Amino acid sequence: MRIGYACLPLGIQFKTNRKMILKNYTQQKWLQMVKENLDDLIKILGYNVKNNIFLFRISSNVLPFGSHEVLDIDWQRHFKKQLEVIGAFVRANHMRVSMHPGQYTVLNSPNEKVVMNAMQDLLYHTHFLDSLGVNAEHKIILHIGGVYGDKEEAIKQFEKNYRKLPDKVKARLVIENDDRHFNIDDVLRISYDCHIPVIYDNLHHDCCHNDLKTIPEILHLVKETWTQKDGPVKVHYSQQAEGKKIGAHAKRVYSPVFMEYYKNVMPLDIDIMLETKDKDISAIKCKALINEFCGQPQKHLTDQWAKYKYLLMERNYAYYKTCSQLVKEGCSYKTFYTYVDDTLNCPIDKGNFINAAEHVWGYVNEESTFRESSHYRKLLTGGDYKKIKAYLYKLALKYQKQYLLDSYYFWY
Repeated sequence: MRIGYACLPLGIQFKTNRKMILKNYTQQKWLQMVKENLDDLIKILGYNVKNNIFLFRISSNVLPFGSHEVLDIDWQRHFKKQLEVIGAFVRANHMRVSMHPGQYTVLNSPNEKVVMNAMQDLLYHTHFLDSLGVNAEHKIILHIGGVYGDKEEAIKQFEKNYRKLPDKVKARLVIENDDRHFNIDDVLRISYDCHIPVIYDNLHHDCCHNDLKTIPEILHLVKETWTQKDGPVKVHYSQQAEGKKIGAHAKRVYSPVFMEYYKNVMPLDIDIMLETKDKDISAIKCKALINEFCGQPQKHLTDQWAKYKYLLMERNYAYYKTCSQLVKEGCSYKTFYTYVDDTLNCPIDKGNFINAAEHVWGYVNEESTFRESSHYRKLLTGGDYKKIKAYLYKLALKYQKQYLLDSYYFWY
């Protein structure tokens, strides 16, 4: 079972979603931007392997304007060597990558131009994965689209246009239940008609379903849609954000809830893509929890504690002291992450926030200029937590304080 996340890691300063507006497009700018995206992609994949993350969604923006008519570059030829290196790394490490076109890639639109653009976009995504030299286990995820006043007709339109797609696109395409229109039963029905593998999204299912099937029952039906060439079943997992609109993804995975889900799906050979705001942070946590549950040897928690310590300190120094003691006593990952998760749900106290900020400031204080120090003090007086953290992050980058950059303090 592989655990993964989507597109943009928070634990390292690399990204693959650089983009430009259409009016600024030039070949030279585009080539430089794509080179930087691909350079960072291989670094992200290396970071993932180091952290036991072998499932990753590549951003559709890795090639800006990938399916747009403005793009007049043979990018597959130009970046052939770089793409082959990335693909070789993926294969050598038994990783699985995917892509997920955005909301404007709609195959069942009544607008023919939208449908043509969607087909072109799916072809672009297929060409990109093909250029890595990875097989059909590496998928492109697509929602069914809109209802347009007639759900039955919308389903027929999707199926009709799906059948027009080139075989190489069909080989990679999988369909996912959404949170408004097309529930898991609808998607399974389309799958049976067109022989398309199905992605099950638990949060979308909670928002939009009309039956009382259990998770194992649903996944049994889903698994039947996947063939050997498609690889293991892949699912999307997230939790509802408290106090937000139904369907909003939580900032992070709450450990006890995830482990209950894992126990349900453990007997099945599936890969789990996490769709949470904190990306790799939750992926690293969930992988560690699974490894511990399965009895695999674990590293000491010292490294993980260093990443979370200031987050606990800014809520209450007592939480920081308690967790520090738990780590010293060699507590389990389950105990550690449950305590951390519960603490992160607590409000930030002003006095404790300042105390934590001052600890972080201590790492850059000696090298900072008088102007930087004065600006920091002014921000501290103003009390805007986001601005204070953003400025401390800026200084950590400037003075390359890796200990701070490796921590999660700036991401919550």
